[in-house]
Amino acid sequence: MVSRPPSLVPDQRTAVRIPAKRVPSIEAVHLSPGDSMATLVNISTSGVLVEGTSKLRPGSAVTVNFIGTFTPTTVRGRVARTIVASLGKDGVLHYMVGIAFDEPISLEQVTDPPDSVQAEPVPKISRLQNRW
Repeated sequence: MVSRPPSLVPDQRTAVRIPAKRVPSIEAVHLSPGDSMATLVNISTSGVLVEGTSKLRPGSAVTVNFIGTFTPTTVRGRVARTIVASLGKDGVLHYMVGIAFDEPISLEQVTDPPDSVQAEPVPKISRLQNRW
């Protein structure tokens, strides 16, 4: 397998990403339009990264509905990026979808990790490669 060269584009993140396990008040994410369910990967005050089976077009407007006790329950935003994350055993593609919120949100409900836990590294996103 050929490795991908490092990106020459600087990281444009504007807020710290909080992994899903630190936000137990979000049980799932419902995206509309499209009426699709997704799993939270991480969240920040400026956006969210979710994984699901719906391919959303970058630039399209979406409403993110958080299932659980998290507030706000609904946030509007735009799809910043969509990439293939994996191919399920059932043959269904799974996508990582990055959504930038229209307005920043508060993350006061985030649980603090124990002192012994170090910051989690940014997860590597698998890439499908053509083997022909």
